Amino acid sequence: MTPTPHDGSLAGAAPSVLSGTTVELPAQTLVDLVAGHARNRPDAPAVEGDGPTQTYAELWQHAGRIAAALADAGVGEGDQVAIWATRTAPVVAAALAVMSLGAAFVPIDPTYPAARVRRILEVGRPKVMVSAEPGSLAGSLPRGVATLDTHAGPHDAGELRSVARQDDIAYTVFTSGSTGQPKGVLVAHRSLVNYLGWAQELTGFTDADATPCFASLGFDHAVTCLWLPLMVGGSVQLVPDSWDPRPWLAPRERPFAFVKITPSHVRLFERIARPDYRAITRSVMFGGERLDAALVASLGDRLEGVHLLDHYGPTEATVGCTAYRFERASLPAEGALPIGVPVWNSRAYLVDEDLAPVPLGEEGELVLGGECVAVGYLGGDAEDKGRFLDEVAIADSAGPSGSRAYRTGDRCVIREDGQLHYLGRLDEQVKVRGFRIEIHEVRDLAESVDGVAHAAAAVSPKGLGGLELFVVPEGAAGTDLVARVLERLRAELPAAAVPERVFVVPSLVVNAHGKWDPDATRQLAGESEEGAGS
Repeated sequence: MTPTPHDGSLAGAAPSVLSGTTVELPAQTLVDLVAGHARNRPDAPAVEGDGPTQTYAELWQHAGRIAAALADAGVGEGDQVAIWATRTAPVVAAALAVMSLGAAFVPIDPTYPAARVRRILEVGRPKVMVSAEPGSLAGSLPRGVATLDTHAGPHDAGELRSVARQDDIAYTVFTSGSTGQPKGVLVAHRSLVNYLGWAQELTGFTDADATPCFASLGFDHAVTCLWLPLMVGGSVQLVPDSWDPRPWLAPRERPFAFVKITPSHVRLFERIARPDYRAITRSVMFGGERLDAALVASLGDRLEGVHLLDHYGPTEATVGCTAYRFERASLPAEGALPIGVPVWNSRAYLVDEDLAPVPLGEEGELVLGGECVAVGYLGGDAEDKGRFLDEVAIADSAGPSGSRAYRTGDRCVIREDGQLHYLGRLDEQVKVRGFRIEIHEVRDLAESVDGVAHAAAAVSPKGLGGLELFVVPEGAAGTDLVARVLERLRAELPAAAVPERVFVVPSLVVNAHGKWDPDATRQLAGESEEGAGS
């Protein structure tokens, strides 16, 4: 992969368009690159964790056995295969096996409530569900979905040969939909390799390096720390508990190349252990949520000499589409940090409602174009047509004909520093602990509970930045109202979307513009005894 010197430049004559570095990508898929390491460096460590370290040869052989079993089950090019995504070596092998067949793996977080899992499977319609304990899923899967053990497959399966092509879908990750239903984002191998190559350049990752992976494999935050090491030939340390940093906090003889964390992770780790990042890693990649300078500054000398990255991107832009590199010494005094410049072979436009670029220094909606953009949503629908479009539909387009674009719904501005700065959402979408959540999905579920007249949710300004929910009762509030609301939300939503506090208030306060005022409603709630933790 040979970059040309065009990193973060203004594209063409339009000052509200930034273009990433132009790079000629290899013809191989991620699976091809992992296979090359298995052939050329078979004894090199690939996957570390609670059990014995798995070498590239062992990982590839395991993937071959699972691929043989999947093929016997009728899985082929274009199919969807669900994976019960525990952070274990067999799950990594299963994902490689699925991709090698030209199929797409669909990671499902085991912590999701049963109703959420059923919805994902109903929408995704996978041919097979792969799990380390398929028997435990009996009776909970939609009709027609077969199960396969991650240890299945013949031991004499022979050498695995991938048939995946660059335009095949590598994975489908489900995210919260604007309709209140989960929707699957389709990411092709070409976009994945483009992203991982860019991330390798950002982090300086080599085949002698390692990184920890403690994010949910059902969330694309994990793509960076899981697949970047395996693409390059390094190793990944799988950490069983997302919120327990102790397995990877110990000083290392050779520090990790990078650690990818959300700001919420940072706040939690500060409470648990106050890590000395200098002894752990060469780089820290912040992602998933808005990053404030004050949070970084609070880490003090423990970041001295550590390279820092603010990494931004919606799931529809293949994990991340921009990044800002900085050092502790260059940290601004306050405010949010820039989100940087675009990924390789991609462009960032700030546009008005008519998709015309806005002048430099004015805010606009961020529209992404190029290799970073996902193929679309699984099944395609009206939302596809509104969010995904041909890049030439953008006035003064800097992309080639046929290149995809995606409307993020994020408000941004390009300032004099030539960097993108994130300002907020055009809608009610927020991120909590790196998970994308539609506020109205939480609100609508709460309002479906008997006894709730109105509800509203917002990110808490306190603690770890979880959600707060405010409910207005119909008449007198029953003593069990909060408990019933939480029971409903826990049954339907991922854990990150369940509010940390629920307040019963007489009304939702609005401001002079007729919009809900979260701060005034908090004051009305008064941190009363009617607020309950989740």
